Order: sequence, then structure tokens, then C-alpha cells
Amino acid sequence: MGDTIASRADVARLLGRAAFGATAAQLDEWEGRPYADLVESLVAVPTAGSGARVLQPDDANRLVAEHGNNLQQGQQFWLGRMKTTLYPLEERTTLFWHDHFATAVAGQTPSPKLLLRQNETMRVNSLGSFRTMCQQLTVDGAMLQWLDGNVSTATKPNENYAREFFELFTLGTMPQVYTETDIRQAARVFTGWIVDANTLNGRYVTGRHAKDTKVVLGTTIPNLEGEEYKRLVDVALAQPVASKFVAYKLVQNFAYAPATRHLFDDPDPLVDEVAAAFVATDWNIQSAVRTMLLSDHFRHADAAAGNQLVRQPAEIVVHGAKATGVATSNASLLAPMGRCGQKLFQPPNVGGWPYGEGWLSTTTALARYSVAVTLTNVRNGQNVNLRMVFPPSSDIDSGGAAWAAHMGLDGLTPTTLAALQSYVTSRRGKPGATEAELQNGIFILLFTSPDWEVM
Repeated sequence: MGDTIASRADVARLLGRAAFGATAAQLDEWEGRPYADLVESLVAVPTAGSGARVLQPDDANRLVAEHGNNLQQGQQFWLGRMKTTLYPLEERTTLFWHDHFATAVAGQTPSPKLLLRQNETMRVNSLGSFRTMCQQLTVDGAMLQWLDGNVSTATKPNENYAREFFELFTLGTMPQVYTETDIRQAARVFTGWIVDANTLNGRYVTGRHAKDTKVVLGTTIPNLEGEEYKRLVDVALAQPVASKFVAYKLVQNFAYAPATRHLFDDPDPLVDEVAAAFVATDWNIQSAVRTMLLSDHFRHADAAAGNQLVRQPAEIVVHGAKATGVATSNASLLAPMGRCGQKLFQPPNVGGWPYGEGWLSTTTALARYSVAVTLTNVRNGQNVNLRMVFPPSSDIDSGGAAWAAHMGLDGLTPTTLAALQSYVTSRRGKPGATEAELQNGIFILLFTSPDWEVM
């Protein structure tokens, strides 16, 4: 059997990083089965529009939010989808792409309606072709407004999108292979696109486009009347650093923060494996993600070297909702999640949200506590038949195995177990200390523990 068989820790770690957390039932279901089968159960997502794909139960909620142009409804829809989806890796990668191509609701432009449309574009392409996604997002209505593509003309090309296209979306700066001249030339390539007032889609206007020949990254790009941006995407993705940069971002979001400062001179082995998968499959995201999740560098990442993942607020909120039975579409979860530092459709800037330890601070620790309290309060107030049944507090006295499983963990560290035992001992027998109070307290402490937040 050996290393091909998934341990309980394998299941907890993989689902904790790539599927918004494991449940006790999933730990039992997959422990002892082939690890590759577990990975494939996540990665094998039916293509959008195919007959094999099952309609999601909350598709209507997205359409209602989009039609109403309502940010809060959109946030409730997406957080709810993260919990209920039949394809959790698809939703997890959609969250990643929302961060990678960070676009935010900013007043009227771009609007919640446009962000929800962009969100669906990312979802459809989330495990498809990165090349196609780059092409579609370049002329996406929300992106055109967010990075000023809609005001970029032949006589006054705007460089915002061109700069971020290279720096944040395709090439990075480790090393930087493009120049200011490349950015200026790329900006001219991207001219000519506006947001149609009726459809809100990108629309090419020939009179706004710079029709001269451009040279970008050493490649001549002639006037192609509305198709030049596709040629520029090809030119960027042909650069050797492109596959490594996008692979770096995937590893950073799903596995650990690579220590490298130069993708060639100081390579990271997992980044190189994922980059090679991109190259071998002409930018197929599904193949790259499969390679990442199957890699020993992902599965057996060295925790002593800091190669662990600090989960994002959306991930811990959704996982917490699984453990309590609370619907993540509940509006009361949005404010405390926002205080943790993550508001869906509102990343702080074009660079997206923090990574790794950037999520951890005294302020966000209090916010995470607030999320846990909100989850227990909502659970306590809803129909008893909808609640997840918590293990007894007495389980903590004997090692906490049932509580660990309930929270999607393979076990508790000695430090966390000692803190829980101290809490239970100090409260048990005190006036008003009911079993329900003890259980709520255990959940809150586990929710805010390193065991559960760091995978």
C-alpha cells in the first residue's frame, strides 16, 4: 500500500486547502483509499455546458443578485455556493482567480452586476485554459472599467491594464522581462475596447484603436482589428517566465509561500512541477492543478520550513459553516468575515488579498473569534434538525478525537488539546455552565486555533 494510500492527515490537508475543508464523513470515506483517487474526485470537474454537469441549486441566487445589481446578494450567493457546490475545487479555483485578476466593485464602475458576470467567466474557465481566460478577461466589462481599458484610445492610450497584465497577471517580476517600452506598446495593442452601454459587454470600436504596428517583448504585432489582444496574450504566455509565475501564484495560494525571489536562479520544486504541466498541456489549468495536488512537495510539505497554508477568511467561514450546519448565505456572516480582511468582490487593490501570515494579526484574531461566535449563535437559533450535532465536551478529556474529526482534522496538537482541556475543566460545574455552552466554547476555541487555520 505504502505512500499511494491516503492517510487521515492527507485527507484533512488536501480538502482543507483545496475544498473549503473536510467533514468527519469525508475523513472516514477517504482514509485508506488511493490518494490519487481523492485528488481526481476534486479535479475531474465536468466542463461547463456538458451533459455530465449537474445544475447547482443556487444558480437562481446568482441571477437574482446580478439582475438586482446588489453587492450583498452577490456576496451571499458566492459564499453560499462555496459550501453547497458539487464541485468544490472549481469554486476554490474561482476564488483564486478572483484574487489573481483582482477586480473590485467601486461605486458604479464596475458594478456588482459586472463583477458577478466576471465571476461566472472565471468559474467557467477556472479549470480550463489559462490562455482563454486571459483573452476573455482582457475584454471583460468589469476589467475594462476597473483598469481603464474603456477610456484607452489611439490618441491617449491608458497603460493601467498593460502594466498589470504583465506584472500581476502573466509575467511577474522574478525576473522582470518586460520594459516600460513594452508596457507602452502593449497599451496601444489594448486600445479600441469599450463597455457597451446596452449589453455591458466589451465591444471593439475601430476608430478608437491604434492601428500602427507594435513591437512587444521583441515580437511584431500588426493591426488585427479587434484581435490584437489575443496575439499579445500569446506573446506574453510564450515567455519562459510566464508558466513559472502563474505556477508560483497557484502554489502560494494552495500550498505554501515559496521562499524564492527569482524563479530561475532560486527555483522552488513544486513551482517547477506545476510550470512544466502548464507548458506540456498548452496552459491547461486542470492539468497544472492536478500535478500540484499529486506532488509529494504538496502532500508532504515541510512544516518545519514553514511550508504550510494559512487559510483565507472565506475558507474558514465556509468550513466553519460545514461544522455547524449554518448556511453560509446567511447575511450575518458577511460583516465579521469582512473584519477578517476579506470581502468578496472587494479585494483591497489590484494586487489582491494578503497571502500566508499576512492574514494573521491581533485585529484579525478578534475578527475570527467574532465569526466563530456568529456561527454558534446562528446555529443555536435555527431549527434543531438543521444543526450539526457537536461531540460531547467529555471527548476533550480523552484526547479530543471526535472533536478533531468533526472539525475536519486528523487530530489535535498537544498545545491545542491542553488549552481545550483547561477551558473545559475551568467551566465544568460552574453555575450556568451547560453542556451546550461547553460545546460552543470548544468550537470557538478550535475555530481560532492554529490547528484549524493552518493546513
